[in-house]
Amino acid sequence: MRVRKAAIGASALVAIATVAGACSPEGTESRDPTAVVQSTQFAPPPAPITDPVPTAEQLTALYNATTNDSIREEDRARLLDGPTDQTLPIARAWGAQPSPQYLQFTAVEPVGPEMVNATGQGHIEGMEPYPVGPIPFVRVNNEWKLSRAFICGGLFLSAPQVCG
Repeated sequence: MRVRKAAIGASALVAIATVAGACSPEGTESRDPTAVVQSTQFAPPPAPITDPVPTAEQLTALYNATTNDSIREEDRARLLDGPTDQTLPIARAWGAQPSPQYLQFTAVEPVGPEMVNATGQGHIEGMEPYPVGPIPFVRVNNEWKLSRAFICGGLFLSAPQVCG
């Protein structure tokens, strides 16, 4: 009886030691401390547009930067009409759309003081280009920005709470 209990106890100890050894980092990982380095580099936003009437190329860069998730949200928020503290959640929702599209504007039309509309083509991977616009841009403090009203209209169904 004693031999049997001793054998069971020894087997249990061997099993525990085997499991503990398998979970031990010895032999499978280096004991040297290592650091995981992830890039925190973000793409720069486009330069502010201060021309009296922006070009189609300038508005193309501005619009596409608003949906480019490689640009920091704070920088994308500065491209939108309105105070940054209010546009940050809008920029976050606008940039998180499921099918990002690339727009290429071909025409800019002044429509009022400090306002222009841009028209051109939209591109989504795997689809034929399609017409887009007019998309409104406004000039605030001598800098052109994508219209908040336009963005909020686009987010009406997917994120209505951000434009409240």
